Amino acid sequence: MPMKLTIVGLPLGNIEDISLRVVRTLASAKMVICEDTRVFHKLWQKLQNLGHLSAPFSGRLMVINDFNEAEKVNWVLEQIGPEGESILVSDAGLPLISDPGYRLVRELLSRGGSVEVVPGPTAAMTALAISGLSADKVLFFGFLPKKLSKRKANWDLVKAADGVTVIIYESPFRVTKTLEEIRNEFGDQTPTVIARELTKEYEQVLRGSAAELVGKIEKIKGEVVLLFRYEK
Repeated sequence: MPMKLTIVGLPLGNIEDISLRVVRTLASAKMVICEDTRVFHKLWQKLQNLGHLSAPFSGRLMVINDFNEAEKVNWVLEQIGPEGESILVSDAGLPLISDPGYRLVRELLSRGGSVEVVPGPTAAMTALAISGLSADKVLFFGFLPKKLSKRKANWDLVKAADGVTVIIYESPFRVTKTLEEIRNEFGDQTPTVIARELTKEYEQVLRGSAAELVGKIEKIKGEVVLLFRYEK
């Protein structure tokens, strides 16, 4: 039996969004690869409190994040072993979607291993569903590059499309700057949506033109998904 990795999607913020299959997979896991052990233990405790899990996690935890994935992939695969199994989780949502894990999956597959996915939510698709923007054609950029030249390359991709909804993950501290870029590149009236803290207690969705939203986000907080629709 080849090495196996199961990618497990977790709730974005509301623990009640977890699936029965995810709970069953977590309960049987002997080895877990996560971004942050503290976040994982908090999730486990919440599931215990809800009665979904009966005992503390007793398996092995390993950490892969944006800062160490490249250097730790080989070591992690050695720990799993040629016939071993592990699950991969992120702090929230589905791993690999603007989260660590790509290098690990690529290397595992190159060694003849197998990969299974236990699906879960993503902020991008949740935001798209609630946005009111068309989902017929979508460009997902994740987190935009910091260099202006690389951001310009992304905007050029948008302009080359014949009608597209763009999805971006953005820091609350950079939302205003990105909105101004959208105004400059695509016009003040560009249909735009800001979705923050999705599925959490303080979830908020703001809809309007790019120009209108600039004036509504003086002190925005939390995790942000920014969407806009471009039509030629």
